[in-house]
Amino acid sequence: MTGGENRKINPKNVKIQKGQLKATLRQNQKKYVDKIIHNDITFCQGPAGTSKTFTACYAALTLLAEKKISNIILCKPIQEAGEKLGFLPGDVQEKINPYMESYISNMNKIIGVETTQRLVDSGIIQFKPLAFMRGDTYDDSLMILDEAQNSTFKQLMLFVTRMGKSSKVIVTGDVSQYDITKQNIGLESFINLMDGIKGIANHKFTDKDIVRAKILQHVVKRYDKWKLDND
Repeated sequence: MTGGENRKINPKNVKIQKGQLKATLRQNQKKYVDKIIHNDITFCQGPAGTSKTFTACYAALTLLAEKKISNIILCKPIQEAGEKLGFLPGDVQEKINPYMESYISNMNKIIGVETTQRLVDSGIIQFKPLAFMRGDTYDDSLMILDEAQNSTFKQLMLFVTRMGKSSKVIVTGDVSQYDITKQNIGLESFINLMDGIKGIANHKFTDKDIVRAKILQHVVKRYDKWKLDND
């Protein structure tokens, strides 16, 4: 779905209204969206199941519907979660599609499958592998980097500095679930370096904000304890 392979649509013919967005946000999610709207760069950390990605997608689509941005740039570090999938056929776009499906799934929930596909086919929603972003600048866009716990300090700097005029950046991650060596994780140290800069916000979710199966609250607590005992 994420390719928009051969059906390029004129972006001028693709519009969404705020009334099309279907989502009921919890209080802490609303606070997260508010930080995104009122800041240039927003960092978000929290355990699995707290809708970090969903809420970021909702904020992006809200800004798009309000015509405050023209494009949504979606990015992830291309890092396999403990498995080696081997060679993936196809061009670059086809290779990164499996990594971007979580974005598509969240967009589908908010605006529906058909509208999401039209936004992808028109190029309004674009998927970019982090490794290929050097030299790019994105104006009038909202850029989201998800799974940022799998990014190094330098990669985070690379991503943030791609933002151009009238753009915003969202960086989300969960440092308890990383797929790179621990010493290479740059998220927390990068957030600490940026602390206090006007226009940069930091938001945190906790296990109390988990909106998936409630049993995950207990799973996350046990896992966090195990991490402390075994790191």
